[in-house]
Amino acid sequence: MNKASIKPEHMTSLAGSRLVPKTNDRIILRGAIDTLEAEVLEASLLAQTCGQVWYADALGDVLVLLRSIMKAEVTGESLTPINLFGLSCEEIHKQSHNIKEVFGISGLPVPDIKSGPLALRLNYLRARARETEILAVKAFESEPAAGGIITAFNRLSSAFWWLYCRYLSAM
Repeated sequence: MNKASIKPEHMTSLAGSRLVPKTNDRIILRGAIDTLEAEVLEASLLAQTCGQVWYADALGDVLVLLRSIMKAEVTGESLTPINLFGLSCEEIHKQSHNIKEVFGISGLPVPDIKSGPLALRLNYLRARARETEILAVKAFESEPAAGGIITAFNRLSSAFWWLYCRYLSAM
């Protein structure tokens, strides 16, 4: 009898043969990463449909980062630094906190239907990245070695904010 035939339906593999309940925080995080990947793919298609090829490509960079995060989470390997949109994640983080200087946007932009479907989708992805970051904090709160994953999600929400602000500044 193989392992799959004796594994209870409410359990899943965390690593190797180690089974955990499907309600385990790390399994919940993996599901959220899967969902975020799917949403990024949909946003990339939307960008292409809107004729915004640069944004479709930029979202491809985000997809690479998400897949790297998932690999690091599953394997326990360290995340390798990655660039997004030709910038380091640290540069994006810094620029996302200086939108007036970088994009000429005064004040805090408030999402509005007039911004169009791509801007709204980018803002939605920012919010989803923040939700996923919270799940990562919860999943790894007792594992300081996983701080790279938490930082990556923080930078990811900054990246979506950066994309959103860049898009708004070009309108």
